Amino acid sequence: NSYKIMNAILNSRRQLTHQITMLFEEVLDKSASLLMRIQLDYNMQIAKQDVSFINRLENLKKIASIL
Repeated sequence: NSYKIMNAILNSRRQLTHQITMLFEEVLDKSASLLMRIQLDYNMQIAKQDVSFINRLENLKKIASIL
């Protein structure tokens, strides 16, 4: 149901999708593109906190510097 979806999004248990943001745009008169950028910013912040991913990035930097 809609309440469960909204609750999951607000509690960071579910990501916004393009379809959901388009629905929000119609109901809330907020740009779907803006909402998707907010989701992207959130995803980037979470990625920056992922130690395993950061280690992969560091390894990639080392490999790229050799080339």
